[in-house]
Parts: sequence; structure tokens; C-alpha cells
Amino acid sequence: MQALSGEAVAVTAHDERSSGFLGLMRNRNYALLWSGQLISEMGNRFHWVAVSLWVYFLTQSAAAVSLAISSMFVGSLLVSLWAGVFVDRLNRKAILIASDLVRAALVALIPTLIPISLWLVYLDLMLISVATAFFRPAIFAVVPQVVPRRDLMAANSFFTAMDTGTEILGPIMAGFLAQSYGYAPLLYADSLTYVFSALCVFAMGLSPQMRPERGLDVRAVWGSVVEGLRYIRRDELQRALFILIFPATLVGAGLNALQTPLAKGEIAITDAEFGTFQSVWGLGFVVASLLLGWYGTVFRKSRLIIGGYFLGFLATALMGFSAAYTPLLLTAFAVGFANTLYYVGLGTVLMEYTPTELMGRVVSTRQLALAITRVVSPLLFGAIAERSGIRPAIFLMAGVGAIGTLVAVWRYPAVRQFDRDWKGSGSWMSALLKPFVEPVDTEFQEAPQRWLNVVSLLVAGVGWMIIAIENYLTALALLIAAVGIGVLGSRLKRYGWLR
Repeated sequence: MQALSGEAVAVTAHDERSSGFLGLMRNRNYALLWSGQLISEMGNRFHWVAVSLWVYFLTQSAAAVSLAISSMFVGSLLVSLWAGVFVDRLNRKAILIASDLVRAALVALIPTLIPISLWLVYLDLMLISVATAFFRPAIFAVVPQVVPRRDLMAANSFFTAMDTGTEILGPIMAGFLAQSYGYAPLLYADSLTYVFSALCVFAMGLSPQMRPERGLDVRAVWGSVVEGLRYIRRDELQRALFILIFPATLVGAGLNALQTPLAKGEIAITDAEFGTFQSVWGLGFVVASLLLGWYGTVFRKSRLIIGGYFLGFLATALMGFSAAYTPLLLTAFAVGFANTLYYVGLGTVLMEYTPTELMGRVVSTRQLALAITRVVSPLLFGAIAERSGIRPAIFLMAGVGAIGTLVAVWRYPAVRQFDRDWKGSGSWMSALLKPFVEPVDTEFQEAPQRWLNVVSLLVAGVGWMIIAIENYLTALALLIAAVGIGVLGSRLKRYGWLR
């Protein structure tokens, strides 16, 4: 999910008028893309819960789960660079549709393959990742084409809010269904969501100008790959953001592999509780996404990125200390919140600073780095966990990530200085209160805009209530944390950290 140039966009006059959610959803292409991904990402939550729990149930092995996680990214490692060139030179709409339909068929095969051999499942997951390697740069490149440049922050944040918002409802439903009916129905449901996404993309009315006219040959493909790599090497900010991929993904991918053995093996929670655990993670995503979507102009993007990294490393280490269900939930919320801070910041910076004609190649080059780390990290820390234990592996992982990020930030000053001339738009606390005093987007009347703000807050509120029913101590702690964020924000503003 992550400027605009000669590739024309099929936009209407409305696109120049507003950046609120209602305004963005009046853009037919954006609305279809957003809606398709809403359903597809809900299915992905089912997929993740089913595969991780099913493999751990059959093997009781952190290494086996780690191998499954690594398999989800091997295909991307093999084809991501080439996928970006195809995205930049071929019909992106066709690429999105084909990727969705291929993934639908492959996901539906998993329940048949799992009783035969886990190695066939690993191969299937690898092939799914090949299709995903084409889908991600294509959708990343399409978003800036259907949304005006000035609306990218809002569009990216609402896209991320949708994407991560499914983390609240999806895992809870998946955990309940898994405990009641088994894992296979979750995978069949995920397969159908890919079909729905393909239909939404098919209905998008992209203008002919959005389809690159050049053909494709091997020499041109390789030349385009080299061009994308050279661009990242020449630009210090792009190079810094590229280097920062490794420590963050090392921790994120490693935690993806170790969270299931930690929760199911060390803390011994049920499948339904595992769904709630994933939901709290998603609650952190949603809270951060909504705050950034409405009030992101208060924060420097450089500080969102760097602060998100270190908060994530700290929360990961604390998760390793969790000895009971409640601290596990609290640290999951913190990890989700931190991940969204740097994800939205990075995505917006890449959209703003990367030329459209190089977008696919830049994203795919980053995807290659992500794939390498996502393959290596679960295997490495899964092996360490088998030998030394789950908790020591998590502590080591968080420490390596923090040290690596410190070195990268020190070595590349551009990552902390590119927005040094930025000016904020009012105080953090006044921004939080503004929606209840006046509409954020003056294009709309106050009533609809306030209604939208209330709905956004209700999303987080419903998630909080779900957690309160499951574990009231966790819900109380999250409420205290929310108040603390507001107080801390106002103090940081007063002493100049937020301007």
C-alpha cells in the first residue's frame, strides 16, 4: 500500500475537492479497490490463523511453524525484482486480477495437501507468495494513480486502517471457527475472498493512458531492474529507507514465526484466545491508523518512522517476558501500534518522493529485501528457539533490531533530516478535539463529517469492548494507555518535540 506524472488518472473533478474518507469513496476506482481489499484482507486473517495453528497442532515445533512462515516469502524472493518491471510495463489491472485468481486456487488446495505432506503445503505457500509478489507492487503503483498527490496521506492511512482494521474482527472470528469447526473452512473462505477482490478490480474503469504502451523483452527487463537499483543507490533518502528494511523486518518476521509457539506452547492459550491475541494486535493497528489518518499532519514523518521502529523493538522484548495472557495482549497492542506508525510514515514518504515511472521497480526492490529477511529471520530465530527456547530467541531478536536501526540512523542522516523544515498544524490535543468542534474537511457539512469521526472512534471502541469481555484487566490497561498517549503528546508538543 504505498509522484504522479504523465500516466493520466481517471479522476473526476471531485478528486480535486476533498481528501476526507467520504470524498475518497466517491472516487469509483478507489472505492472498488478499497472494498475488494477489505474482503480479501479479512480472508487473509483466516488464512494466517489456520496455517499457523494447524502446523503447530500437527508438529508442536517452532521450527516447523518458522518454515511455514518462510515459505510464504520464498516466491517473493525469487521473482520480486522481475515482478516490478512487469508492473511498470504491462497492464496493472490484468496483473491484479490474475494474481487474485491464482491465489484463490492455491489457498483452496491447502486442506487437501496438509494430510499428504507438510512439504507440499510449504510448496503451495511458496507459490502463493509468487502471485503476491506481483500483486503488491501493482496495487502500490495503482493507488497514486487513482488518488491526487495531496490526498495520498489520507488515502494511504484509510487504506491501512481498512487493511489493519480487519485484524480486529478477522482473528476473533477465525479463532472461534477454528475451535468449533476446524481449520479447513477458514482456508476455503479465504479462497472466496480472493475471487471477490478480482471481481472488484475487474469493475474498475481505468483510462487507457494508465496502461503502459511498451512491450517486454529480456534485455529491457534487465535494464529496468538495473535502473531501479541505481536510483535507490543514488538517492540517500531512498537508500536509508532501504537499509532500514532489514532490522525492522528481521524482528517482524521473526515474531510472526515465534508468536504461535510462545502463545500456544509457553502460555498455553486456546485457539479462541489466540484469535483474541491477534485481534488486540489489530486494535493497535487501527488506533494508530485512525490517529494518523485524521491528525497525521501534527507529526514529522521522520519521527513517526524512527519512533515506530524503537517502540516496536521495546514491545517485542516485553512480549518475550509475558508469562500470562494479559501481558501477552498488552504487548501485542503495543507492537501493532508501533508497526503502523512506521508503516504509514514509510508508505507516504515513498509515494511522495518516488517518481511514478520508477514506482514499481522501487517497490519490488524493497520487496526483494523484505523477502530475503522474511525468509532468513524465521529460519534463523526458529532454529535458535528450538535450541535455546522461545523467550531468549525473542530477546535476541529485539536487541539485534534496535542496534541495527541505531547504526542505520547514525550512518544515514537523511532519514532523520529530510523533513527538518516541516511545520506542524496545531497542537496534538487540539487536533484530537477538533472533530467534535468543526469538520476536518470543509467540503462536507458538519453532520456527515462528525458522523464519520464518531464511526471511526466506534471502530476502536468496539475492539476495546471485545477485549473487555474477554479480559477486563487488559481493557483497563489499554484505556489508561490511550489517556497516557494524549498527555504525553501534549507534553512533547510543549517542549518542542512536536511542532
